[in-house]
Amino acid sequence: MRVSPVARRIAQDAGIEITEVVGSGPDGRILRRDVEAFIAGSAQHSGVGVPTVEPDSPPPPNPSRVEPLSRMRTAIARNMIDAKQRQPHYYLTVDVDMTEAMAFRRHINLVLHEEQRVSVNDMLVKASAVALVSHSKFNASLTDDGIQYHEQVDINIGVALDEGLIAPALIDVAAKPLPQIAEESKGLVDRARAGRLRAEEYSSGTFTITNLGAYGIDVLVGIINAGQAAILGVGSITARPAVVDEDISVRQLMTLALSADHRVTDGAEGARFLKEIQSILENPSRLTV
Repeated sequence: MRVSPVARRIAQDAGIEITEVVGSGPDGRILRRDVEAFIAGSAQHSGVGVPTVEPDSPPPPNPSRVEPLSRMRTAIARNMIDAKQRQPHYYLTVDVDMTEAMAFRRHINLVLHEEQRVSVNDMLVKASAVALVSHSKFNASLTDDGIQYHEQVDINIGVALDEGLIAPALIDVAAKPLPQIAEESKGLVDRARAGRLRAEEYSSGTFTITNLGAYGIDVLVGIINAGQAAILGVGSITARPAVVDEDISVRQLMTLALSADHRVTDGAEGARFLKEIQSILENPSRLTV
């Protein structure tokens, strides 16, 4: 039997009896291609080396449960969808240097009664109220007849409950001193958590502040409440490097995010309003007006 050396070696490596291979070379000589063809045919016939595919079977069900929406969650879902679909939002952010404001807060809290001690959110309410007086488009509502400007500043503040988030209103805050705002804010939060809000605290509100700074959130971009023109999202106060008088130093910075209704106001107006809030907070003596 005539066999090429390469064909013999391949057959030996594959454990094939060379006598079983039919040669295709001159005078029936067994060539490399003959051995390779024999190996391929044997594998196909025996199934060796040919992967099998298991038939598709459905994956095991993922354990889950369905929890019906509460009345509060249903109302939140409906209101948020309506607000997002009907009101074209635009968004602006600014970093506020809160270093001086935090020192101011520590100083005044030393002499205030406990119920009047000021929180960061109280300072935000006061700063926003002062800014809203001079930037009235953000204290407004869009109606079928046009833009309705509200003479009174009623600021909704977010209160987290087990059932969801509600935003009762602090009434007529623009002219109130900061300690009074702090005292009324504490009472408002307590009544909200106890389910004892007054009717005007539910139904009123011309501007909203939502604050997740206590959770370590850097930036919060809110959805505008129905009937309002803007909402201010508040992030946490963190120590970050900043340039002050051409020097780099560590400052207490907080990011504010304004969401505004583009039908009522434009970006440049929003920028001026947001910068006004920033200026008040960075010059906290303005919080005493």
